Amino acid sequence: MSAQKALLLIGSPKGKASASWAIGNYLLRKLEAAGMGAEEMFVSAALRTPESRDDMLAAVDAADLVVISFPLYIDQLPAPLIQAMELIADHRKAKAAVSPGADAHAGRLVAIVHCGFPETFQNQAAVDIMRRFAAEAGLVWAGELSMGMGGAVGGNALEKGGGMVKNVVKALEATTVSLAAGGLIPESATALAGKPMMPTWIYLLFANFGLKGLARKNGVIKRIHDRPYAP
Repeated sequence: MSAQKALLLIGSPKGKASASWAIGNYLLRKLEAAGMGAEEMFVSAALRTPESRDDMLAAVDAADLVVISFPLYIDQLPAPLIQAMELIADHRKAKAAVSPGADAHAGRLVAIVHCGFPETFQNQAAVDIMRRFAAEAGLVWAGELSMGMGGAVGGNALEKGGGMVKNVVKALEATTVSLAAGGLIPESATALAGKPMMPTWIYLLFANFGLKGLARKNGVIKRIHDRPYAP
């Protein structure tokens, strides 16, 4: 019996400088260590040419487990990821229409979503979209790991995150065991990943400090409180 195949799709345009890659790649390496085949693709790069798009669609079709790791951008999924999901869903629907009586390969789909807000519940709409996408694409929904304070991870390896990411690491470890055995993400792992990485006031302190630094770098610190669209 051949090894099960896991495919990681990174939805962040930042590539390896993103928390999406840091978290998703950690899970992928653990799945590979557990005996699964492992492949990762960056969605933005996969959309660049017809050939790379075809490669992505073929990889999804061949995968037993598809992991999509992405950030929340203003309450929405990144635009390249939305485009990729539409392509995947249309492609798989077309394949099913050609052979309606055939048993299609229905891999499992899991989502890893993080946001810059302190609260994990901000990701709920994105999780609901991913669950609906699974149904539209003929994939089996296998659950999510959803977390706030994603900015605290950045593109840093989780092994270097220390106690701040201990719950995320524990959630990924439990997820690995279940997914490698053909199961779903345990509810306990989802709950663990959703816990705050630090007190909210500390996160907001550093987030505001970073925002002001960017404003100074771009010469707009004196306009940081402008509200051009306020009534």
